[in-house]
Amino acid sequence: MVREQMSEPDKNELLTVARRGNVDALQRLFAEHQANLFRLVYRMLGNRADAQDLLQECWLRGQQGISAFRGNANALKAWWFGIASHLALDHLRVRKRWRVEAQLIAEQESDSHPDEVEKLAAMMSEPDFRYEVKEHIAFCFTCIGRTLDPTEEVALLLREVFEFSNADAARILDLSEPAFRHKLSSARQQMTTSFDGLCQLINKTGRCYQCVTLRDFAPEPSRNELITRIEPAGGSQKNLAEALLDGRIAIARAANLERGNSAKLHAAFFQSIGVREESRNDE
Repeated sequence: MVREQMSEPDKNELLTVARRGNVDALQRLFAEHQANLFRLVYRMLGNRADAQDLLQECWLRGQQGISAFRGNANALKAWWFGIASHLALDHLRVRKRWRVEAQLIAEQESDSHPDEVEKLAAMMSEPDFRYEVKEHIAFCFTCIGRTLDPTEEVALLLREVFEFSNADAARILDLSEPAFRHKLSSARQQMTTSFDGLCQLINKTGRCYQCVTLRDFAPEPSRNELITRIEPAGGSQKNLAEALLDGRIAIARAANLERGNSAKLHAAFFQSIGVREESRNDE
């Protein structure tokens, strides 16, 4: 069902009522942004259960803070994203970053355990499953994002995936705009370096082993089209490496990683990689 969009006057009226403590009014305003807030925290954390917990905490913090909110209804989006971003940052700062090669290590270990292969086969044979290569590209983008400093990771997501302006994203993170631009630039450089040599779609060798293998492993009716390369973002004046990153970002932005046809598969991948990365001994 398509949610009916509220007009700006209606939202401002709800906001006035919400400031007075009306939970139903605040819930209606929160519902406008709930899906995207979940997208943000899920892509930052790479763990569905943790993302759901943080979304609930975001709602509770909103209830506690709405009476002090002084913006209009249009400013609520950035306000909610600010709460969610800082909750996710607090969560990530006490956890290990993932290794760039974490995904490949997980793939190699799974291949050596027949029971894991059987679980994968059963999941991909479910009637509602369909392997979406674009969702897998978004999954890979999220895995590499977890290798970044948490503030750089959220800076990249806010600017490139959720398309906040530099000024708005800086305010969300309580940074100066020059400091935000530095975080964003560092994140982009690291993502470009990490993908170079790791992802064949970026290197244009024609086939991504993991994308192709997973697609071929799925039952034939559950396979979608195969992407053989990442196209540079159209009209970009950047160098090729940066343009290729922009092409990947465009796919990650549009993909429904959270609730798409391959969502259950990628949630399981995130879970296994996260457990492995969190439990490893520091070298």
